[in-house]
Amino acid sequence: MHKRYSRVIKPLTYFIVLSTSGVVSANGIERSSDDIWNTKPEKFENITQTKDTHHIHEHSNSMDKESNGKMTTDVELFAQESGMTIAVAERAIKAQDEFARYADRVIARYSDKIARMWNEPAPSTKSHIQFVGKVPDTVIQEIFQKKVPHGISVTGGATIPLKAQHKRAEAAAKGLRKAGYINSSSFYDPAADRIQLDIKVPDHARNPDPQKILSAIQNELRGTELSDHIRSLTGKNININTIRGEGPIMEFDHGRGGNWLRLSNNTRWCTSGWSVSGPQGDGIITAAHCNGLTQFEEEGGLVFGMTWRNQVFNLLGDVEYHTTSHIEIDDFYASQGNIRDVSGIRSTWTMPGATVCEYGRSNNVRTCNHTVQATNVVVNYSSGTVGNLVRVSGDDSIGGDSGGGWSFNYTAWGVHSGSNGSQSFFTPAQQAEAILNVTIKR
Repeated sequence: MHKRYSRVIKPLTYFIVLSTSGVVSANGIERSSDDIWNTKPEKFENITQTKDTHHIHEHSNSMDKESNGKMTTDVELFAQESGMTIAVAERAIKAQDEFARYADRVIARYSDKIARMWNEPAPSTKSHIQFVGKVPDTVIQEIFQKKVPHGISVTGGATIPLKAQHKRAEAAAKGLRKAGYINSSSFYDPAADRIQLDIKVPDHARNPDPQKILSAIQNELRGTELSDHIRSLTGKNININTIRGEGPIMEFDHGRGGNWLRLSNNTRWCTSGWSVSGPQGDGIITAAHCNGLTQFEEEGGLVFGMTWRNQVFNLLGDVEYHTTSHIEIDDFYASQGNIRDVSGIRSTWTMPGATVCEYGRSNNVRTCNHTVQATNVVVNYSSGTVGNLVRVSGDDSIGGDSGGGWSFNYTAWGVHSGSNGSQSFFTPAQQAEAILNVTIKR
């Protein structure tokens, strides 16, 4: 069965800007045709290669039909937790969802030309798409035909595609590790147009050495196939955030959440994420760091056997696939006793700045006051590196929710991986499908 949440959609506001001016900082270098590298959403890339866009709705959000076109309680919960009125919260979520639907269509046509895309966090209803070079003619036509949703700023003038920025951030994580900064993470921040480096050090340790970090990243970039101007990272292209304290920058959370996943000795260990169909049959996906799982426990105590089939626990993400000995349907728990049908999955590139929900069975609380801070996050920890993560504000896990789903209303967003007391991390659903060759049931 399932755990967690989903999402909504509808119109927003209108704000368009055409630009071909240059962009400084991380995007401030000229682009050539060899800059493109293959990022991880293979399944979505297949759509872009065939120019087939009639399935794009599966990667965005869908309206709650049971509420007669109105938002579900996730918006009410978000409003309550954030201190916004329901009307303000609903406008913001509608804007985010309309952006996701339009951005999905843009990604399908121009994934290699997209430099940045992000939402301004609620209560704002604005969002942004920037292209490498000029805005495509068809997009300009859509603007004048008023086919671009209100509130979306569309600009050109960038010189580095988003895929290359993610590659730079991945190289930065490797450079940090080689420089001795094991407890660290990196990602490209589209709003700030910087490679963001978070480094955690003990309270009395020296501050990280910026020049040492930059040299390590530059050395790592020299070993990539990116073009020279993409590799020529400078200090202006990165931002270093030093975090003081003990413990890892992210802890992998075990046992708690939605439906239990158990070890062979009947210990409740992790949480099931989403029901899937896959090459070996129907089953579930959960977090890959949840080792030794053999049993699936439904609400009420009924236990079924399950078989491990595939996993990734590396730069591609933290997710694994099990088949089960009973029929899996497209349902998930939004909270105890609150079962919802999955209507679609949220595409990863449209997540930054958007609102998402988490539910943990351990404290039986669903929370929706979480804002996506970054995608394609790479985290270094003591014994390895895990990537392709989404980082969100807030940590409401008690004892751990690993493997459980992130969602909003009826849309699947991801599979929970870990947290650090103030932020949470998950592998996005779109990547989980692609790297495991499974399809989340919907």
